[in-house]
Amino acid sequence: MKTTDRDGPGLRASLEGLDLNLLLTLDVLLEIRNVTATAERVGVTQSAVSHRLARIREFFDDPLLVSAGDDLVLTPKAEALQAPLRVALRGLRDALLLDEELDPATAERTFVIAAADLAEISLLPPLLAHLTRVAPGMRIRMKGRGSVTGAALAEGKADFAIAPREGSVPGVGLEDTRGIRQRMLFSEGFSVVARRDHPRLRGRLTLKRYLSESHVLVAPQGTPGGLVDAVLAKQGARRRIAVQVASFLSAPFLVAGTDHLLTCPTSLATATAKPLRLRVLKPPIELPQTKLFLFWHDRMDRDAAHRWFRETLIELVAQSG
Repeated sequence: MKTTDRDGPGLRASLEGLDLNLLLTLDVLLEIRNVTATAERVGVTQSAVSHRLARIREFFDDPLLVSAGDDLVLTPKAEALQAPLRVALRGLRDALLLDEELDPATAERTFVIAAADLAEISLLPPLLAHLTRVAPGMRIRMKGRGSVTGAALAEGKADFAIAPREGSVPGVGLEDTRGIRQRMLFSEGFSVVARRDHPRLRGRLTLKRYLSESHVLVAPQGTPGGLVDAVLAKQGARRRIAVQVASFLSAPFLVAGTDHLLTCPTSLATATAKPLRLRVLKPPIELPQTKLFLFWHDRMDRDAAHRWFRETLIELVAQSG
């Protein structure tokens, strides 16, 4: 059988001059693009990182990272290497640490979570409080809604995604991708919030009063309308949108300083009502429940730290519900 670069001596020859420390350093460099910060994360001196980078550049016959003002930017070859290298290193770690015992108190790990900003309000506070107590070495890095894709999980750009299933909420959701596992976190409905001293809201919120007021619309995709507007349209009704924003985080602040109403997930209404002095009301129309899921890739399923983290998150959500 002909020997190729994928097996036997050909593979050894193609990797000659590289060792695991070089690859681990390169992975961090490609992510954070800073020699000093890489040295701190890897646990070596800045000169050691510079020496490793020189060896890596020689091996690939490419500068990989070049200066652009105060920053380092990736060359085309580095961009092509980044995702496959991350996948390969995680696969190697999975093989070496298969079914390892995990001590959360001493574990060091950063988990990347792709989710809408709403998850930062409803899920992060109890999770961070728990990690501070029992797993202080575990850190979280959030990525926005644009990273909620099966490809991001498969390529190692995110460890988890939190989102509805594709098609359950217009313009939102993670597509059905091979190799993606999932667990439902919780199901929630909608509430209407208004500033506590709103001059025209007394008692139960009627549909007539709801339609007579102006509204804040959260549209992460930037398109007009949404689930609430679709339900109203079926009843031959329409509300007046005074302002459309892309973020859930800004919407309650707009309501707190105006007479506008906001129809939003109940978790957001609950989290912001007290600090912003908002009143939480029941919507005058029937709105469907939204189910949020935790997604991860199959290749991470048996990783001990990954498993501990997701089971902890699922348990915390169940306790809060």
